[in-house]
Amino acid sequence: MKKFIRPVVLGVLLSGCSSVQKVALRGASPLFENGAQKLTLERDWDFFKDSAPGNLKLLETLYLQDHENLKLLSTLIKSFAGYAYAVPETLAFGDELSGVDDSIHKKQAISIYTKAFDYGLEYFHQRGVSRKDLVEFDESALKKAFDVKFRREDFISILFFAQSWASLINLQKDNVALVSQVPKVKTLFDWVCNQDPEIEYGVCEIFAAQYEASRPRMLGGNPEKAKELYKASIKKNPLHLLIRVGYIQYSILPAFDLDAYKQEAKVLVEEFSKWSDLNRDNLEDRSEYKSVEYLNLYNAIAKKRFEFIELNKAKIF
Repeated sequence: MKKFIRPVVLGVLLSGCSSVQKVALRGASPLFENGAQKLTLERDWDFFKDSAPGNLKLLETLYLQDHENLKLLSTLIKSFAGYAYAVPETLAFGDELSGVDDSIHKKQAISIYTKAFDYGLEYFHQRGVSRKDLVEFDESALKKAFDVKFRREDFISILFFAQSWASLINLQKDNVALVSQVPKVKTLFDWVCNQDPEIEYGVCEIFAAQYEASRPRMLGGNPEKAKELYKASIKKNPLHLLIRVGYIQYSILPAFDLDAYKQEAKVLVEEFSKWSDLNRDNLEDRSEYKSVEYLNLYNAIAKKRFEFIELNKAKIF
C-alpha cells in the first residue's frame, strides 16, 4: 500500500496543472480513506503516537490541492479526531490523574480537536449546512436539515465531527457557552446512531454511556443509567477493552468505588495479557482477539489509559 501511495502523492504534488492534480488526487482518495481505516489494526500505541502526525500533515497538504474533495475531507475529520482521542487526550488523562494543573497535553488535545471540528464545519458547508445552522437551529430543525442534506456516505464525517465537538466541551467544562451546546452534539450522535447503531465498533454505545456519566445530576446526568449502559455494552463487546476502561474512567473513578475498580482491574489485567501475547504471525492461533484485530488500536488506547490509572490508584482511592 505505502509503495503505491508514495508515487501517487509525488505525482499529485509535482504536477503543474491543477486539473491534473485533482483528477489524480480524487482517483487516489479511496486509498487514503482505506489507509486511515486500516490504522485501527495498529497494536503499538507509541508507534502510532510517533508516526501519525506526519500522515496527518500529508493529508492536509493533499487537501490544499483540492478543497472540494469530500472523501479526503472526511478522512481529515476522522483522522484528526481519532489522533486527538488516542494520543493527547490519553496523555491529558494521565496528567489529570497525576495532579498536573496546566497540562500541555490537554492544550494539544483541544488544538487538534479544533482542527477536526473546523474541517467538519467545511464538510457541512459543502453539504449545505452552515455553522449558523448548527448554532441557531433547534434540535428538531437540525434533524430535518440532516434528513434532507446528508446520506449514508456522510455518516462517518458527522460522527467524528460530533465526537470532536463533544470532546472540546468535555475538555473545557468551565466554558458555559460550550457546555450549553451539548444538546446539539447529542442530536448529531442520535441522528447517525439511530440509522447505523453499529457504526465504528460501538462508538454509539460508548457515547450514550459517557453522556449519562459525565454530566452532573443537576444537568440531567444519571450515573446509575450510565453504569447499566456500560455493563450492557461490555457484555455485548467483551473484547473491546476501551469500553471497560471507559466504565472505570467515567463511572467508577468519579464514585471512588475501590471494590468495583478491583473487580474490573482484575479482568483487564487478564484480558490485556491475552491481547498483548497474541502472536499475529501464527496461522494456528485461534485466540478470540485474532478475530477482532480491527479493535487493536482501541485496545492499545485502553491499555495506555489503564496504565495511567494503575500508576495513580493510590492517589485516587
